[in-house]
Amino acid sequence: MTKSEAIERVMRDYGGIATLNIIYSDIGKYYPDFKSSIEWQAGIRGVLYRDINKRFKKIDIAVYATIDYDVRNLLPINCGYDVAVTEMEILSKVRICQNKYRKNLLHLLKKCPITGIMDKRLLVASHIKPWCLSSAEERLDVFNGFILSPLYDKLFDQGLITFTTEKRVLYSSTLSERTLSIIRAENDYCENLPVANREKYLAFHNEKIFIE
Repeated sequence: MTKSEAIERVMRDYGGIATLNIIYSDIGKYYPDFKSSIEWQAGIRGVLYRDINKRFKKIDIAVYATIDYDVRNLLPINCGYDVAVTEMEILSKVRICQNKYRKNLLHLLKKCPITGIMDKRLLVASHIKPWCLSSAEERLDVFNGFILSPLYDKLFDQGLITFTTEKRVLYSSTLSERTLSIIRAENDYCENLPVANREKYLAFHNEKIFIE
C-alpha cells in the first residue's frame, strides 16, 4: 500500500474526511513504516499537497477529505440546504452555523479558563472533538466545546495541549523549552476548566488529537 492509499484509508475510516492530527495518529495502521524518516509529518503533508484535486481536497486549515467527499455532511442537524447550492456555498453555511455555535457557547461559558479573559472579541469557541469528525448532533452540542483565548485555542486545535478530566493542562513534548517557558500557564491545574459532561469529548481529544 502506498502512503497516498494509506492516507485515504484513514479518511475513509472517518467517513471520508480527517484532520492532519488524525492522519498522523492513525496512518500507522495502514503504513507501518510511516516514521522511517525524521521528517515523516512533512512527508505526509507532501503527499496530500501533491494529490490535491486528484485524490484529495482541502476543506479547511489542516482538514482534508477524499475527492468524492460530500461537504453537505459537514452541516449540522436542522441546517437545511438547497441540493443545487455549490460546495463553496455549503462551506459558507457551515461557517454561519459555527458562528451561531460560538454565540451559544459564549452564553454558557463567559471566559477563557486559563487566562481569565472575558472580552468576547478575544475569545474563540474551540470544539473538543473537531467539527469535521463530529456527528450532526455533536457539532451543536455546547458540551463539545470550550471558550479559549486565541493562543490556547490554536494550541488546543493543533493538539499541542490538551486537558484531563482532572482539570490539568498537558503540553506536547514537541514544544521547545523556550516556547513552553512563554506559553505555559502559571499552574498546570486549571480550576475553572468546565469538564462536566465533556468527558467523552476530552477522551477523544486526548487519544486522537493531542500530540504527546
